[in-house]
Amino acid sequence: MPLLDSCWSPCIWTNNLKSGCFAIAYYTAMMSAVLITFIIFDMTGGDSTQLYNPLFEADIRLSMQAIGGLLIVYFLQMIGSSLLLCMGINKLIRGLMVPWMVSFGVAILFQLIFGLWLLGGYYIYLDAVLYTLVIWSWMAYNVYCWLVVHSQYKIIEEMQSPNIELLWP
Repeated sequence: MPLLDSCWSPCIWTNNLKSGCFAIAYYTAMMSAVLITFIIFDMTGGDSTQLYNPLFEADIRLSMQAIGGLLIVYFLQMIGSSLLLCMGINKLIRGLMVPWMVSFGVAILFQLIFGLWLLGGYYIYLDAVLYTLVIWSWMAYNVYCWLVVHSQYKIIEEMQSPNIELLWP
């Protein structure tokens, strides 16, 4: 049973889940492209001293290169899973929606853990509390986007489930 009937948020508003899922796939791909650009900027010597930066406290010579490379691969995979999400919705293949749901779930979990780390490690700075609230607000929006896609997944699942009717008692 789907949890949502439509997709409404300050950024995306549609009256059905299908077009909302396409908008969310576009949002995911574009946000991944922006974050890849930001990570490449940090890896090439850009300023990574901001408290809210996921590569904060990373060594420019070793750990930033390794973690940055892994993040770039992850975000490229997110772009690919966004394309699979669109194909899965168009062709009504639920299995093509699963990579996006798992990958986006990992991103939501990272936002939660990063906010906890930021709050626990730097609670004496008021800026850290503000950054944590902003990160968790973005996480809440991402949870809503995940719920929209999950609701579309459930709708496709209901459409594809067989209705077995016993004709002989």
